[in-house]
Amino acid sequence: MENTIFFGNGINRLSPENISWSNLLNDLKETRTFDNDSLPNTMIYERIILEKPNNHSDILNDEFEAKAKIADLMANIKPHQTYIDLFNINAENYLTTNYDYAFIDSLKELNEVNFPIYEYSSEDVYSIRRLKRISNTNERKKHFWQIHGELRKPATIMLGLDHYCGEIGKIDNYIKGTYRYTEHKETITEISIADKLLNKNFSGSSWIELFFNSNIHIIGFSLDYAEIDLWWIINKRARMKKSELGLLITNKISFYCEDINEHLKGVLESMDVTIEIIPSSSGKNRYNDYYKKLTEVLNNKIK
Repeated sequence: MENTIFFGNGINRLSPENISWSNLLNDLKETRTFDNDSLPNTMIYERIILEKPNNHSDILNDEFEAKAKIADLMANIKPHQTYIDLFNINAENYLTTNYDYAFIDSLKELNEVNFPIYEYSSEDVYSIRRLKRISNTNERKKHFWQIHGELRKPATIMLGLDHYCGEIGKIDNYIKGTYRYTEHKETITEISIADKLLNKNFSGSSWIELFFNSNIHIIGFSLDYAEIDLWWIINKRARMKKSELGLLITNKISFYCEDINEHLKGVLESMDVTIEIIPSSSGKNRYNDYYKKLTEVLNNKIK
């Protein structure tokens, strides 16, 4: 079975150029400051957009300006050795919620990787099929999916509640077999995940399939409860495992972290996610040491 490494913003925290979500959202507020309290980022973002002065007749145009600003604020995140280490693990697929290109840019250090790297997606807003196939001289399968959008296409940046919920609708359609898209002037309708499980005929058109046919290793990602698209698909898979399709879903989902509270642990385990605790050291190199240890663990597990 193939393996998928799912990484979040944790690795970018190793870069001094990284901007925190808190600082990014505060920059978007401009002069319209308010206390975030315990609001999830999706709600903070929606308040920012809805209170933004209307420069256009359509809120989508005002929102595009905000997303373009996000792209500018995140444009300088630099490559990092950890991304090279992850690429060298014997995994076939890489998923990220990050909008930036630190992972791709890091690979420029490797002579085996062929540039430019092309995107195989016609999507303008959502990121169901936002795939980059990484061609390399070693002929290793390396697929990179940016599932929450990317900086060069600001409209695809997924941060608000409206965008998240729209994405869930697309995911639901893909799982049910009602998802349609156009490729080379041909309309394609994906068959349901149930049919793909029964007949072992996954198309590889979307990262969604990987949650049913590959082992998922989640790293550098807090799985905040605001990430409703990911909670939805993890929960959907868990429910399907308790149906007549259950025996056909044999992949594993593992969540790697330094520590975890009992509430999150209980919810994840109820959804058939395995918790892997990787203790961290102390000191200024704590996070670098943690990711070195984590890549060693992944190397040993993924042969």
